[in-house]
Amino acid sequence: MSAASTGEHQFGGPANGRPLLEVDDLKRYFQLRGKGGLFGKKVLLKAVDGITFTVAKGETLGIVGESGCGKTTAARLVLNMVAPTSGSVVFNGREISGLSPSDWRALRREMQYVFQDPLGALDPRMKIVDQVIEPLVIHKIGTPSERQDKVAALLHSVGLKDYTFGRYPHELSGGQRPRAGLALDVSIPAQVINLLDELRGRLNLTMLFISHDLSIVRHICDRVAVMYLGKIVELADGDALFDSPAHPYTRALLSAIPVPEPGLKRERIFLTGDPPSPIDPPSGCRFRTRCPLAVPVCAERTPELKALKDGQLVACHVAHGEA
Repeated sequence: MSAASTGEHQFGGPANGRPLLEVDDLKRYFQLRGKGGLFGKKVLLKAVDGITFTVAKGETLGIVGESGCGKTTAARLVLNMVAPTSGSVVFNGREISGLSPSDWRALRREMQYVFQDPLGALDPRMKIVDQVIEPLVIHKIGTPSERQDKVAALLHSVGLKDYTFGRYPHELSGGQRPRAGLALDVSIPAQVINLLDELRGRLNLTMLFISHDLSIVRHICDRVAVMYLGKIVELADGDALFDSPAHPYTRALLSAIPVPEPGLKRERIFLTGDPPSPIDPPSGCRFRTRCPLAVPVCAERTPELKALKDGQLVACHVAHGEA
């Protein structure tokens, strides 16, 4: 996604002007067949279950969590790659969750998905230069000669040489493919993180950054949202979240990050068991079945995502002193 930042908001976004992206109580439920196959009772898988956040113009918001927590589905919902069950997505002041296909086609110039696998994102039957030109042709941007010049400048800006332009994806090296994908805005392997950060500063990009690599998230993200079983359990500025995590789940995730300084040790927090099924989540706090701090109220009420004294947003009865 593209775009200039602002200040405070109820959910960690701007105050001096409207956020570029506003997500409110967004949900996505998938209806599945339970035991019994075709004749089994239908059940709901709550992949994303009521998330709310904003992203300021020019800001990068990271979304982290274990596999299956809903972070990738959340990004797909924002970009209408998956239709929401309910909730609202507002981009640049405009509700976009119910747009027509033709309106979305125009909006794709401003909101784009950057895939993790560069080779899978590139068409093996097309030369790199043709793949980068194609979106300009689709959106009728410039004349043929202007498109050629624009694409050449773009490929140069991500570090590709002229001799690579006419090659197919399989003819590129492992370091060149991610750069070609980045020029398409559809690829983002770890080796181009620094390049992406540079382009963000130069082009004033706004990003939702989905990752399980917390070291990269700390490097590139202004704020971080932590998801567990379809819900956001903590949302804070990057420094605050990494230096003083408030939710027990966040602490456990951060304890697994390797310490870069020799001899310096961090106490590792091991969680017992696997995350519960999103088809049948626990009552109250969904993390309580694995939480070392769980108390009776955690099973009785779902904790709200609300601010602590320092402004950090956390959904935890213990952190808010309600236990």
